[in-house]
Amino acid sequence: MEKTKLNWFATNRVHILVWVLFIFYEAIIIGILYNFSNPVTYILHYAINILFFYVHADWAMPWSTKDRLNAIWKLPVIVLVQLCIYVLLHYWADEFLILIKIIKWKGPYKLDSIFLLKNFYRGIYFMGFATGYYYIKTYLKERKKTEELERERLNNIILQQRITQDLVQAQNAFLKAQINPHFLFNTLDFVYHNVNAHSPIAGDAIIRLAQMMRYAIDSEQVDVRLGEEIEQVENLLYLNQVRKDKPLNLEFSYTEEVKRLHLIPLVLLTLVENIFKHGDLSDEAHQAQLNVAVVEDVFYLETNNLINPKPSSHSNNSGLLNIKQRLQYAYGEDVDFSYGIEDQNHFVVRLLIPLVKLQVPASSARPLAGNDK
Repeated sequence: MEKTKLNWFATNRVHILVWVLFIFYEAIIIGILYNFSNPVTYILHYAINILFFYVHADWAMPWSTKDRLNAIWKLPVIVLVQLCIYVLLHYWADEFLILIKIIKWKGPYKLDSIFLLKNFYRGIYFMGFATGYYYIKTYLKERKKTEELERERLNNIILQQRITQDLVQAQNAFLKAQINPHFLFNTLDFVYHNVNAHSPIAGDAIIRLAQMMRYAIDSEQVDVRLGEEIEQVENLLYLNQVRKDKPLNLEFSYTEEVKRLHLIPLVLLTLVENIFKHGDLSDEAHQAQLNVAVVEDVFYLETNNLINPKPSSHSNNSGLLNIKQRLQYAYGEDVDFSYGIEDQNHFVVRLLIPLVKLQVPASSARPLAGNDK
C-alpha cells in the first residue's frame, strides 16, 4: 500500500507541485485583497476546480474532439454543460459552508447574476488551462509514439542488415564447406594409406578421426539416431586412449534401447569432449562416468568426473550453455538440463527428456544451432 502511494506521488509530482504553487499564489492574492478565509473554504472550492480541470482535460476534450465532424456541435454543448455544473457545484459548496457556519451569511444565499458571471469566468479560466494541458499531453503522446515507431524502424533496419551480413557469411561458409571437406578427407585418405603399412594403430586412428569429422560435418539435420553418435563417442574414446597410451579411467555405459532414439547431434560428443578438456582422469579412485539410459519413460543422461585442478583458461561453460539452448529450442520446456559441482569436487551434468520427444525426429524445419565451444 505504501509503495503504491509512493509510486502515485512520484508519477504525479509535477501536477502536485504546480497545483500547490497555484493555490498558494491565489490564496495570498485573495487574502491580501479580500482578507483570508477559513482553510476549509479553500479546500472545498479548489477541490471542485481541480476536479473540473481534469474532467475537462481527460474526458470532455477527448470525447468531443474524437470525431472532427461532430466536434462542431459536441464541443460547445459539453462546454456549456460543464460550465453550468461548475457554477452549481460552487453554489452548493457555498450553501454547505453557510450551513455548517464556516461562512457567515445573513439571509438567503442567492444565485444572482454577479455569482453567475464570476463563476462562469472562473470556469472558462480553468477550462482554458485544461484545454491547453490536453493539447500539450496529446502532442507529447503523439511525439512519443512517433519516436517509438522511428526507433522500431531503425531497429528493423539494423536487424535486416545483420540478417544480410549473416546470410553473406553463411553463404561464404557454405562455399568453403564444399571445398574443405573434400580436401580434408582426400588428405586423410592419403595419410592413411602411407601410414597404415608401417603402423596399423595409427592407420586405425586416422580412419576413426575421419569418421568423427565426417559425422560432425554431415550433422546438419535437426536430430540423428543416438546410435550414430554413440559410435562417434566410442571413436573419440579410442583416439584418446591411443594418444595417452594408458587407461582413460572413464566408463561409458548405455542400453541398446537408447540407440534407437533420436536426439539433436553433438550433445554426447560435446559432453565427452568437456570431460577430456576440463576433467581429471588420472585418479583411478574417481573414475569418470558417462551413463545413458531410459528410466520410467524418461531419457536419462549423466556425466560425472573429477575436476582438473589446473582449469583451462578458456573454461566458461559456453559449450554447456550452447547445449542447453539447443535442447530448449528443439524440445521446449520439457527438457531438464542441469550441471554443477557436487561432492568431492566432482562436476556433474544431468539431462532428462520425456521419451516421447525422442521417439521420432523433431521437425526438420528447425535449423540446427551452432555447437562452438
